[in-house]
Amino acid sequence: MVETILVTQPEFDKAKAVFQTADGFNCESAPAEEKILAGIIAARRIRVVVAGPDPYRKDIYESLGKAKGALIARFGVGHNGIDKALARKYNIIVTNTPGTLDTSVAEHAIFLMGSLARHVNSLDSQIRTGRFVGQTGIELQGKTLGIIGFGNIGKRVAAIAHFGFGMRVIAADSRPLPETKENQTKFLSEHGLALYTSDSEQVFRQADIVSIHLPSLQSTRHFVNKARLELMKPGAFLINTARGEIIDEIALHDALSSGKLEGAALDVFETEPYQPIQPGKDLRQMENVLLTPHIGSNTREANNRMAVSCLENIRNFIAGRYELLARVD
Repeated sequence: MVETILVTQPEFDKAKAVFQTADGFNCESAPAEEKILAGIIAARRIRVVVAGPDPYRKDIYESLGKAKGALIARFGVGHNGIDKALARKYNIIVTNTPGTLDTSVAEHAIFLMGSLARHVNSLDSQIRTGRFVGQTGIELQGKTLGIIGFGNIGKRVAAIAHFGFGMRVIAADSRPLPETKENQTKFLSEHGLALYTSDSEQVFRQADIVSIHLPSLQSTRHFVNKARLELMKPGAFLINTARGEIIDEIALHDALSSGKLEGAALDVFETEPYQPIQPGKDLRQMENVLLTPHIGSNTREANNRMAVSCLENIRNFIAGRYELLARVD
């Protein structure tokens, strides 16, 4: 009997061809809303769901729990919306798709950087209202890019910025450098780094542009706060394509409105869809802020890779090859 896999509708639509031609499965689109999805799972005795970033708090776990062994395959890398404690309670494995979206997110960070440097957002708005007046920008070549969080995406951003644009790149991460001097030199050279440090404040102080690439953890919540923003150079830019809660949006609003920072570009937000933390501090009302709706990973190529990775996790789950799963539970 062919197993039916429910795929939440937005994710199904992003990689429809991959899901429709999945070998050995019947992949069906289903509403992402938790109560409706949970009802379908219970009625049809489904045990595998491919889920997007929507938060799931209760019903889906109770419904999948009836299968006595189930899988939530996250379409993406972040898994904040999945309650891992409830998943464990109901014997539900949770997986994600590591490595599938690194290039797309890194490229988006670079595009946001360039848009800030040349005021693309404000100039586009002006020309649409009949104003044909230039605004002086900056070159990226020779500028110092600071990367906070040097995982796979941070490394990709560093390579594009240094080898492609001739930027001086410095990075901060908690992971230590290789032990030997020879390997340290090789590491810096391979990744186009002028400096690698565990002291993030050093990066905030030196960088003309800071790009955030940290994971969402309790320890990284509001990591970019008032104190760290005050360390940044006057006229610096800030970019976040990681997770919204890493930046204190009120402190960022204050730094932008005071002129401390020249601009910021955000693809992620504390609340999504975006809502200001305080009504009087709405980032959407600021001309020096560029906003995109969490689309860093939303490319055809990354979507197809995420779908393929989901299906691989599902095949390994059904076959009992649990050691091969990209587990995050």
